[in-house]
Amino acid sequence: MLRVRFLLLSVALLLLTSAATASGPDALRNFISATTSAQGKFQQKVYDRKGKLTQESSGTLAFQRPGKFRWTYAKPYAQLIVGDGAKVWVYDEDLNQVTVRRLDRALGSTPAALLAGSD
Repeated sequence: MLRVRFLLLSVALLLLTSAATASGPDALRNFISATTSAQGKFQQKVYDRKGKLTQESSGTLAFQRPGKFRWTYAKPYAQLIVGDGAKVWVYDEDLNQVTVRRLDRALGSTPAALLAGSD
């Protein structure tokens, strides 16, 4: 679950950073207040301190405020994360296992909460 949360937060942070760097803090505020839904593809690369690629992830994401989102990881292994506004389901295809947590416990006050939340 920790790895999933790290990847989810990374994707959210990348989206928010992209919005913020477009025109500064005002663009981020406008994005958060005006955007009720979005979808897209993502690719994440993690490098160690020496610049060596240590991990690569890719997939799709979609969200609809408040609280609904769907992250699908295709690489390095299949995983699906779905939120319905109250709970988050994490399905690990390799383990054939589902983990369910309350949305507020799974996201807390993270950057992902800005995308999924109502405010």
